[in-house]
Amino acid sequence: MSFIAPPEAERSQPDPHVLIAEARAHARRRRLKTAAALVALAILAAAGVLIGRAVTSTHPTVPAGPRPGLPAAAVTGRVTGHLAACFGLAPRSGGRLIITPGTVVVLRGRITYRPDGPGSWTIVFPKGPAVATQHISNNYDQTFRFALPPGKYVIAGHYDNAPARVYGPARQVTVAAGSTIRIDLPDVCA
Repeated sequence: MSFIAPPEAERSQPDPHVLIAEARAHARRRRLKTAAALVALAILAAAGVLIGRAVTSTHPTVPAGPRPGLPAAAVTGRVTGHLAACFGLAPRSGGRLIITPGTVVVLRGRITYRPDGPGSWTIVFPKGPAVATQHISNNYDQTFRFALPPGKYVIAGHYDNAPARVYGPARQVTVAAGSTIRIDLPDVCA
């Protein structure tokens, strides 16, 4: 018996020109994908910077003025009232009324509370400059009056002999256009 070997299959070598063209096309597609990804990333970064600047911008906004033809009372509300005398600061003498001058301050916003220990809370007044102030020299005969645009406010009293930026009585109020609100700030010193 004799052994017959199968014919060796002809091994064909691929054409080097075809391989080179295919490699170049693959590299070109890879470079285009990388360039497209970089362009998209640059656009997203630029949009992020522009949005960030718009959100944190400190440019003052132009307040909308009153509409022509409307009286000023129609676009503002009025808040009026008394600042009570602080009887805890000075003793009464001879039946005379104790007068404790102070300033009534209007702050835009609401009062919040912050925990100050177990079961204890601290009042936090709105930050920012006062919208309006009025000094009260006689707690009994003088009232405060403010014309305010619609919104939420804190009306607070600050007695002249109290430490700076320490408010005594305070009330929250929501002002509507054309309305008049009466608020008396109570004596919190007693």
